[in-house]
Amino acid sequence: MDYLVIQVEPHRVLAARFGVAGTSLSFSGAAEFPLNEEQGLSAVAGRIAAGISGGPRIVLCLSPALFAQRTVELPLDNLRKVREILPGQLQGEIALPVEEAVFEALPIGNKRYLALWARKVDLRQAIETFREAGCEPQVVTSAPFAWNFLPECPADAVVCDGAALAVVSEDRVTFARALDAAQPHQSIAATLAALELSGVTLPPRLTIFGEHSAGLAAGDGLPLPAERLGMPDALAPLFKTDESFQQLAGLLAVARACHAGALPDFRRSELAWTAGDALVRKKMIVTAALAAVAVILLFVSKGLEYRAAQTDLASLNKSISAMYREIFPGRTKAVDEVAEVKAEIRKLAGGPEAGNSVLDVLKTLAEAKGATINGLYEAELADGTLRVKGDARSAQAVNEFKAALAPFMASVELGEVKSRPDGSVSFTLAGTPKEVRK
Repeated sequence: MDYLVIQVEPHRVLAARFGVAGTSLSFSGAAEFPLNEEQGLSAVAGRIAAGISGGPRIVLCLSPALFAQRTVELPLDNLRKVREILPGQLQGEIALPVEEAVFEALPIGNKRYLALWARKVDLRQAIETFREAGCEPQVVTSAPFAWNFLPECPADAVVCDGAALAVVSEDRVTFARALDAAQPHQSIAATLAALELSGVTLPPRLTIFGEHSAGLAAGDGLPLPAERLGMPDALAPLFKTDESFQQLAGLLAVARACHAGALPDFRRSELAWTAGDALVRKKMIVTAALAAVAVILLFVSKGLEYRAAQTDLASLNKSISAMYREIFPGRTKAVDEVAEVKAEIRKLAGGPEAGNSVLDVLKTLAEAKGATINGLYEAELADGTLRVKGDARSAQAVNEFKAALAPFMASVELGEVKSRPDGSVSFTLAGTPKEVRK
């Protein structure tokens, strides 16, 4: 999954794109945009939108000064339910009316949660700025809430980048706040002193990272032993230099936390990200339209097939009627021509008890007549006697026909043979076929 992490600071905007998939990590590039009178946040958002390719998940990190927090203890293990009851739990205990706030929570162990909230109007303004520019963020958060995902960050430490401070206890962020960037050492000392007075047990070390980490670590007046977060050897191929790592480590932590599902997201209730739902609905509408078109095409195809079948059936019925009139010219139109023709064929074929069927005799005549018999225009089998009338090329052909029938006939007699001017003859033939049992 690709993440485009955008961090808005007072005088600049940092943007970096990371690819996170399981234990693998990739870095596609980063850019820094100054914020001044000539180039405001809207202009920077437009430049970022113009450089986006593909479909990364956009995470917008705002200043931690916009977010308030309080530790609450709830007998719940379901983080979704904790988010639902936080407004009622904190109503009357915070200065901001709950209707004007959006709430989130981070689990910190033992059924204790770090309740977070921010003014809707502040977040909505930032969201609208980036939406109008064409790079609407899917997640709105603050980077210190993800500092427990810094590379090789100690499980128990106070983490600071000079502009913000976070307390990480048992690998979870339990406190975060913005610092006075002009006087970071004094601000760190004052914050940690206030935490001690409130009864918080501080971690034993102070981990410093960021572009000004070297100066912060070397400064005096820090209440805890300070160590600078170094670039791990495994990340050297990605960031190349320690300077790049210090500048982008916080954004990398945000991407890793977002991928792990542990990053607080303030796009909830009225600020919920709906572009994804709209895209899903659009895809569903397109899918439904395609399915409807497919169903319509299926019905049209079946309709055309039915129409073609009806046309073929009508043509077949017409052909059957024509054949019926040719076979039975003297009969009136039958109710079912096909059934009547089948019945006549069964009659010609005879039953199992019949010795010779008409069809068998006709087949024998057809095989015996040869090419010299021009045609047989009448054949009758009645009471075991066969009578045939036909035309032949010559009288010799008639005799040959008679001889060819002899093996199949018990008796055969040649009747009247009439000659024609062209040399052909007409003849009659009668005989008794031999009985052949099937």
